[in-house]
Amino acid sequence: MQRNTLTKLHEITKKVNEAKELTAELLRTAQDRYNDRLHKCDREGRSVELKEKVLWDEVFYLGPNCQAGKILTKEHPEVFNAFAEQEKLAEELKKFCLLELGVDYTALTISDYLKMTEQLFELMLGERGLPTKSPIQMGEEGINNSDQQ
Repeated sequence: MQRNTLTKLHEITKKVNEAKELTAELLRTAQDRYNDRLHKCDREGRSVELKEKVLWDEVFYLGPNCQAGKILTKEHPEVFNAFAEQEKLAEELKKFCLLELGVDYTALTISDYLKMTEQLFELMLGERGLPTKSPIQMGEEGINNSDQQ
């Protein structure tokens, strides 16, 4: 792990968080203003009128490709565009973490966490001109050396 890797990780994470905030704000605004607006939909072969609130719930559970998603995409393209950008950035972050850190942050294990902690210790110690072994690694060597005596 290198300092520029951490810098890039922080930059991408910041972009992802900003995109999440924008998406959430656009969604809240659309819901606050238009949740009571009625839309015609087909349900079991019949045409029914549903409030936008119900349509948003359907999109949440069924995804943006359902009929409700298609209706709401026409009404609120900015929400769906922001969500698509958020997903794109999240995928970029995931790829970066896999390539540069060797971990999938969406499925982080305690072992992954410990490996990254060791790498951070090594980076920080190296930047200070100190030996670059983590306390965990030094402890393991100490145990191994005491076995040989």
